[in-house]
Amino acid sequence: MRSPLSKRPKLRNALILLLAFSLLQYVTKGEVTWPADTFNKIADTLGGYATRPEAGWRRATKSLEKMGEAREGHPTPDFDLTGRVVRVADGDTVSVLDKSNTQHKVRLFGIDTPERDQPHGKAARKALSAIVAGKNVGVVVVEKDSYGRTVGTVYLQDSNINVAMVQAGHAWWYRYYAPHNRLLEATEQQARKAKLGLWADPGPVPPWDWRRGRR
Repeated sequence: MRSPLSKRPKLRNALILLLAFSLLQYVTKGEVTWPADTFNKIADTLGGYATRPEAGWRRATKSLEKMGEAREGHPTPDFDLTGRVVRVADGDTVSVLDKSNTQHKVRLFGIDTPERDQPHGKAARKALSAIVAGKNVGVVVVEKDSYGRTVGTVYLQDSNINVAMVQAGHAWWYRYYAPHNRLLEATEQQARKAKLGLWADPGPVPPWDWRRGRR
């Protein structure tokens, strides 16, 4: 193994070359610009890579979005849970009775509707009830929450009920829990623009802020 000392002549030669190049540039241009020029070229190269369509971070983001679509049901996937809706608690929570007579409390993933004591809360519950009460639905399960509820996307045949609630102006896109769900984001923007449902109110209060104010 070569001693670190054996590398010093190479380092010294490199420094001499840099010094000579700097001196030559100073004599010919009146200033030494090569360090800044080199840095700018490297920065441009990295910046160009980041903005190219084939950049790694773009490919990773697209892959995550495709995985999210498959998980949430676009197109409609196989269901993790199927059964009949026997109760609608509010605009984003239902109870599903499966074929073994086991009841599952299901929280609709990625959306948040007004609380029952909040303006438009009763309307949101009534809207969800009109769509799914007594109907057979399928659920793509995302997780179990801290309350023991099943969190997932609910389907009535091939209709995404989570999206339908946002589309009709009965729910917010719950960006805290579904930050990368572009479908819900775009759907909320359309409902806002059309002033549908709760968006007819000039200053609707998000449910998470409403709950915080009640604590």
